[in-house]
Amino acid sequence: MVDVDSVLLSLQERDKWRRRMEVLERSLGEIRDRRHRLEVRLRRIKKELARVRVTFEAVHDMGRSARPKEVNGVPRSAPLR
Repeated sequence: MVDVDSVLLSLQERDKWRRRMEVLERSLGEIRDRRHRLEVRLRRIKKELARVRVTFEAVHDMGRSARPKEVNGVPRSAPLR
């Protein structure tokens, strides 16, 4: 004959672990969603940084080539008075 109390305890234990698994699976799903959103955001930031770098380099190169070496015969490094 089967002990009813031990069967009930076994069922309660099974249900407890099932609830824990459901919570863990839900948490894992949320973490995966968050990771995906962060990966998308990181890709956007990397693209934007690449655009900023190209723009900076273009402006920097333009500034370097447009600067005169001397102004009215005075070297650029000399302080103006």
